[in-house]
Amino acid sequence: MECIRKATKNDSKALVELSEQLGYETNEELLLVRFELLKEREQEVYVADIDNTVVGYISFEKYYTLYMEPGLNITALVVDKDNYKKGIGKKLVQTAEKYAQEHGLYYVRANSSCERIEAHKFYRKTGFNNEKNYIKFIKKIK
Repeated sequence: MECIRKATKNDSKALVELSEQLGYETNEELLLVRFELLKEREQEVYVADIDNTVVGYISFEKYYTLYMEPGLNITALVVDKDNYKKGIGKKLVQTAEKYAQEHGLYYVRANSSCERIEAHKFYRKTGFNNEKNYIKFIKKIK
């Protein structure tokens, strides 16, 4: 049976494996430290669980700017490659939408790398509009 629930520390192994499918290498020790930081910053992580196996996750945070109403920013969304096209991603996004509604937020936003063409199709199919294209700059400090 499938359910969407808040992630717990017990999900760390699956979260590492799913993060790697997104292209981000990590390990359980680092992930658990980051998991605690997210909780401290009131960021949410939900998992899709089928028969006690985590097959996807979504993480998100409230998003505030000076130039727009407050919204919700999806920071990660991944479904295990063996579970594509089963509606799991859509249910995870609906969880974020429900959270946004319950917290008086005006929209849900997601960023997706230019190379993730299938992700773009998914977002459009679930009602997201391509607001604009941009280049993300990161400067490492450490």
